[in-house]
Amino acid sequence: PTEAKKKEALKWLSRDLETALLQFIRETKEGEALRCCFYEFHYAPVLEELKDAIDRGVDVKIIIDAKENGSGKDPFPRNANFDTIKKAKIPKANVIQREAKKNDIQHNKFMVRLTGKKRTPVEVWTGSTNISLGGIHGQTNVGHWLRNRDVAERFLAYWTLLSDDPGARAGDDRAESKTKNDALKKSVEDLFDVPSTLKEIPKGVTPVFSPRSGLTVLDLYFDLVDAASASACITLAFGVSAALKDKLVKHTSESAIAFLLLEKKDEEKSNAKSPFVALRASNNVYSAWGSFLRDPVYQWAKETNARELALNNHVSYIHSKFLLRDPLGKDPIVVTGSANFSNASTNNNDENMLIIRGDHRVADIYFTEFNRLFNHYYFRAVHESTKQTITAAAASLFLAENDEWQAKYAPGKLRAKRLQLYTNMTGFTT
Repeated sequence: PTEAKKKEALKWLSRDLETALLQFIRETKEGEALRCCFYEFHYAPVLEELKDAIDRGVDVKIIIDAKENGSGKDPFPRNANFDTIKKAKIPKANVIQREAKKNDIQHNKFMVRLTGKKRTPVEVWTGSTNISLGGIHGQTNVGHWLRNRDVAERFLAYWTLLSDDPGARAGDDRAESKTKNDALKKSVEDLFDVPSTLKEIPKGVTPVFSPRSGLTVLDLYFDLVDAASASACITLAFGVSAALKDKLVKHTSESAIAFLLLEKKDEEKSNAKSPFVALRASNNVYSAWGSFLRDPVYQWAKETNARELALNNHVSYIHSKFLLRDPLGKDPIVVTGSANFSNASTNNNDENMLIIRGDHRVADIYFTEFNRLFNHYYFRAVHESTKQTITAAAASLFLAENDEWQAKYAPGKLRAKRLQLYTNMTGFTT
């Protein structure tokens, strides 16, 4: 495409994500400060905006992942980060290299805005969006702009802790590495208390930072999905955790309905050490995953994805990291941030999450986004799964010519539960 067409296409793909991200930086005035923490940091327009902020007198400090944890001669994202920083002419004094814990990743994507003479933290930008072309324009992602002084203060405390590059370093022996990494986990956990049960989650916004010792927080997230009253939704960029699957596979017809939005289809792997267990309608679970149509629609309406466009190498579709518990109920909970719902994201990586309870406006926005994506990919996932197996057994995929289809919506059936999500929602009137 021409440059003009490319610019127009990218603007449409970002769905205002880039606009909001740049605006967060642009609104920071002379004499104020930004404290940033990024994994991938190589999308030129954002770096140029930060350079402009530095030039107008904003105190900018940026922690970047600078670990040689890639393969070959091009460790990722270290080299890409350094190259783009150099091109943007951001001074070295403004950049803090996160190099400790070389086997883990500095996976944060956040900024804290500080105002006034006392540099009071007032706002936070966070979410799942890497500062990359593919993160902003390719995969599904979330940008969350939060105006909350208490939360901003906690993010600043976490940033300050990471700014010393804590953790094991090259040359440490095994015992020394463990001691340093355990000390980091304790320092993170000592910043403030984090809930471990539904009852302990307060109204409002609670930040959660990693690395942490144990999987208490991850277990809480999975409990929120498993034990929801009516429904739960979760995005999973790197597959369904065995711990989550163990909970959901025990669902009965009395359980809440769960929606899983995956990067790839959950299926048996050739090197698996344990038998594969699928999550189906019998578990009250709907799953959709990243997929695009090749036949027969492809000959008329050509689809593509972020990998084929060379925007992303690892995740082409679902990179968002959020879950929703009873988003249409009286007490909705949203969990969102940088962490994949995995052991590594909890125990090893630098990560941040927000637990947001009781905010119907936030829950509505996230639920709308989840449904936009789920409904888009559900059709494609079904097509991908059945395109080679259109037999008499698959007749249910087509529209019935009589009223037999109504049986699938009988009380207790999964499709009836989908309807009840809306007819039983808080504030519903006929």
